[in-house]
Formats: sequence, structure tokens, C-alpha cells
Amino acid sequence: MGLDQYILLVEDDLDISEAIQSILEEEKYKVKCTFNGKEALDYLTTAEKTPSLILLDIMMPQMNGYEFREAQLQDPRIANIPTIILSAAGKYENIEKLNFKECLKKPLDLETLIDVVKKNIS
Repeated sequence: MGLDQYILLVEDDLDISEAIQSILEEEKYKVKCTFNGKEALDYLTTAEKTPSLILLDIMMPQMNGYEFREAQLQDPRIANIPTIILSAAGKYENIEKLNFKECLKKPLDLETLIDVVKKNIS
């Protein structure tokens, strides 16, 4: 991963966020955490560099993952960032329409998470 590359983690559960961040940092990835879709969008509009990958929870307050992804796809600067769902939900809405790269079910299998990140990081 290049010096200016990083992963944006959008997860409202602090314990899960810290655990994923720790695991990815052990694998030498840089991770920026936000806690809902609105916070993530606000961050992306002011970030100097866009992330190489977004890990996105679906069920969050203020702006859920689907709402975030719809807004993301409307902004040409961030629309093409690969985005992966992280969710405990059994069903995923609009997968094809919203062009998610992968869907990982919680609780996450750590090896699968790392493999999916490696495969999708740009």
C-alpha cells in the first residue's frame, strides 16, 4: 500500500470499529474511522486524498450505508472508490444498483476480511 493510501472505515459500533482498525493496522494498512454515513461524506468532501477502499456498515444512525452509497455515487470525485458492505443483516438491498464490490456478514471472519481488503484495494 502506498504512503498516501488508506482505508475509510464507516462503522457506528466503537468496539467493532476499533477491532477492525487494529486488525487492518497489524496488516500494515492505514485506517481512518468515521461513525456514520453523514460523517463519512463530510470527511470525504474535505479530505486531501480519497481512500483506496471504503468498508461500510449498513445499519447506522443519521445516514445509513445505503444512503451513504447513493450520495457517494452522485459525487464524481468519490464515486469510483471500491466499497464493501460490512453488516449483520441477512439481506442486502440494491446490491447491483449500488455497485458494492463485496458483502461481508458480521461477525466477520478475520481471514476473509483481510483477503477481501487485499483483493479490492486500489
